Amino acid sequence: MRVLELYAGIGGMHIAFKGSTVKHEVVAAVEINDVATDVYKYNFPNTLTLNRVIESFSPDYVCSLNANIWSLCPPCQPFTRLGKRMCEADKRSSSFFHVLDLISILKPTGIILENVKGFEHSEPWRQLIEVLNSCDYEYRPDIKSLNFIS
Repeated sequence: MRVLELYAGIGGMHIAFKGSTVKHEVVAAVEINDVATDVYKYNFPNTLTLNRVIESFSPDYVCSLNANIWSLCPPCQPFTRLGKRMCEADKRSSSFFHVLDLISILKPTGIILENVKGFEHSEPWRQLIEVLNSCDYEYRPDIKSLNFIS
C-alpha cells in the first residue's frame, strides 16, 4: 500500500501505519505548518515532505505520487465543539474542498479520515459523503473516545 498523508501534522498517521501490520510506504506527506513540517522531517527523514498548501496540487501531480491510500487529518478548528464552529466559513476548510475535487477525479483505492466530534454534522462532511457516494466508495463512520485508547 502506498500512502499519501495530507494534513500530515507531525506524523500521527505515519506512526499509526508503522504500528500496524499493514505493509505500507508513505510516499509523501503534505503539511502547511512550518514547525509541524520540520518535526515531521525530523521524525521521518526518508519521506518526501511537502510544506505547501494543498490547493497548489494538481490532479496530475497527485497522480504522479502513485499513492493508492490517502490519509486525511484536516484542520479540526472549524468543527470542534470548543471552537466557533464556523465550518465551511472558516478559511481552514477551503483546502478540504480541493481534496474532495481530487478524490472525485483520481478515486484513490482507500481514504482514511480523522477529525473531531462535530465534523460529522458539518457541510464539509455532507459534501464528503456526497463525493464518496458518487464515486461508489463504501464507508464506515466511526467515532472513538480517547478513553479507550491506550
